Amino acid sequence: MKGKASMRSIGGCFLVFGFFAALGGCNSSAPEAAKIVAAAPEPPAPGVIGSAVGRELGAADRAMAIAAQQEAVNSGERRSWRGAHGAYGFVEPAAENGVGGCRDYTHKVFIDGRPQQAKGQACKRPDGSWRVTG
Repeated sequence: MKGKASMRSIGGCFLVFGFFAALGGCNSSAPEAAKIVAAAPEPPAPGVIGSAVGRELGAADRAMAIAAQQEAVNSGERRSWRGAHGAYGFVEPAAENGVGGCRDYTHKVFIDGRPQQAKGQACKRPDGSWRVTG
């Protein structure tokens, strides 16, 4: 009996040791998960589409307008978009100014044939990507 009791104690020790070893392994991967979350790209800012110009757009059309706006400021070239519900528009970015690495843009939206226009600005981040600031 004494031998079987010792084996149970040893087995219990291995079980406890294995449990804490597993917990230790979980802790070591937590910083990696935090890095992945921190590196997730920021969604495009609504810019002028978040103002009165985009207020009448449905969610799908607004998403298309915001994507075109971001593409235009990234590339420095005009981008057009057309929504699923008849709204459409274009974004015309200006040249990058030398001071501060920013560029202005104009976003013209047509909703039910009525034109709406707003001006905004985007600035270059240190990594070279563009962030719509207004």
